[in-house]
Amino acid sequence: MSEVNKNQRDFWSGKGGDIWVERQNAMDTMLSPLGEAALNKLNLNEGENVLDIGCGCGHTTLNIAKRISPDGQVTGLDISEPMLKRAKESANEMSISNASFNCVDVQTDDMGEEVYSAAFSRFGVMFFEDPVAAFCNINKSLITGASLSFVCWQSPALNPWQSLFIEAVKKYVDLPSPPPRSPSPFAFMESEYVSSILEESNFQNIMIEGHEAEVNMFSGRSLSDSVKDYISINPVVSGMLKDSTEQEKTEIINSAIEAFSPYYSAKGLMFPSATWLVTAIK
Repeated sequence: MSEVNKNQRDFWSGKGGDIWVERQNAMDTMLSPLGEAALNKLNLNEGENVLDIGCGCGHTTLNIAKRISPDGQVTGLDISEPMLKRAKESANEMSISNASFNCVDVQTDDMGEEVYSAAFSRFGVMFFEDPVAAFCNINKSLITGASLSFVCWQSPALNPWQSLFIEAVKKYVDLPSPPPRSPSPFAFMESEYVSSILEESNFQNIMIEGHEAEVNMFSGRSLSDSVKDYISINPVVSGMLKDSTEQEKTEIINSAIEAFSPYYSAKGLMFPSATWLVTAIK
């Protein structure tokens, strides 16, 4: 791999990826309903050859494998070695043989030409330094007429688990705003920007639909542990705090606990969320 996306690769193959593996069940509980909403847009049939972009620990890939069995194949791609290791272990544990996993940078690595009949992603496409290059590469890997579907976050203002935390940080740290549309969970919050990327990448029939749902974050964890987990799994948040003193980090955590408290129940943190369901055709 090249040095492109190095910061993302370092995070997801380092501590960030390790934490996601440790918290896989909690993260899948939170994200699965949102991913399913996007996956259902594909109307997959048995025998399809599907690409799962940013597959992480493989939950989505294995779900796709079940949908298209026995003759279909699905390939999960990610840049996180620890998460891919967990994905392969899960496939073996579940005796799923029609799923494979590869460590690939979708922006720069060769994924073949006219290979896949569909492509999917659950929050795995917002971290490219050059999203047009990445989606051109995805387009190249698809057969003519193939479908693309992915889910991504709308504005932080509509996702209080992010906006409330940023407010807590700003009480103690002079927080510069990241460059607009830079790699982050919210890089695709502008629907017009997403549409322009797909158009420039030669996709057709682009549709972007708003989707709102309640999400359960870190089910089974205490409020304090949930806040600490949130910091650990988010590369942008981790970057914000890397130069903070231990005293500042403690104050920020306590402030975030106070801000998140109204959303905490026996189920864990329950937040409203707003995403985009994006579909297109090659």
